[in-house]
Amino acid sequence: MSLIQYFKNVYISRFVLYSLVSKDLKNKYRRSFLGIAWSILTPLGLVLIIGSVYSIIWGQDPRVLIPRLFTGLTPWICISSAAESGAMSFISAEGYIKQTLTKIEIFPIRAATVSLINFLYSAIAFFVVYIFISPEKFNLTMLATIPGILILYLFCIGFSSIASIININIRDYQPFQSLLLQACFYATPIIYPSEMLADKGYSIVYEINPFYYIIEVIKKPMTGDGLPSVQVYLIAVSISVLLFVIGACAVNKMGRNIVFKL
Repeated sequence: MSLIQYFKNVYISRFVLYSLVSKDLKNKYRRSFLGIAWSILTPLGLVLIIGSVYSIIWGQDPRVLIPRLFTGLTPWICISSAAESGAMSFISAEGYIKQTLTKIEIFPIRAATVSLINFLYSAIAFFVVYIFISPEKFNLTMLATIPGILILYLFCIGFSSIASIININIRDYQPFQSLLLQACFYATPIIYPSEMLADKGYSIVYEINPFYYIIEVIKKPMTGDGLPSVQVYLIAVSISVLLFVIGACAVNKMGRNIVFKL
């Protein structure tokens, strides 16, 4: 029942959610000369720096390594951003929550949606550039990026919701989460290919890593290198749905009692 009520509350406050997301995007780039372009330039700059270094270390073609890095790093930034913003979503909206009767379910969704929109800006820019770098890679498998993005969004909402509930009860959680995400970043095949771990007999490192599956359903289709296995898709969907349900039920159960936590 709480899950049904969760969707009802989100629907009731859908216009408020839209307004808050629009406001966040405008405020983020207010008085900025480049504006939204920073959503593209930030991951692109990181990828170019990391890709240039590791292409020399590993002796790989930058035209192969850099797209692979970009398609792995951008969904990771989306996830970490949703988690970080989500953890603070209720605290940063304290005044809004106390002064209005807006359903609290929308605040973690707000954080996840802003992160996803920034990811979409980067993804569009990637395809525009990629078609000139590797036009031969463009094929119908790239359409599988769409369901991958939906899986990513569901995962981000769940992650954001859970982080928001934990952080409202344990205020030390947010810095701990940052540290944990940093560790998970290096344990996830983003900078390096998963085959590198498998060849050394450490495939377990990414096989038990939920972030690997979420990123993989976007990374492969985006580069046109084919589709992940059915097993990878099933695991990614299962993780996202489970995280979403846990987060949605937790936030809905908290309800207006959150006022006493702020």
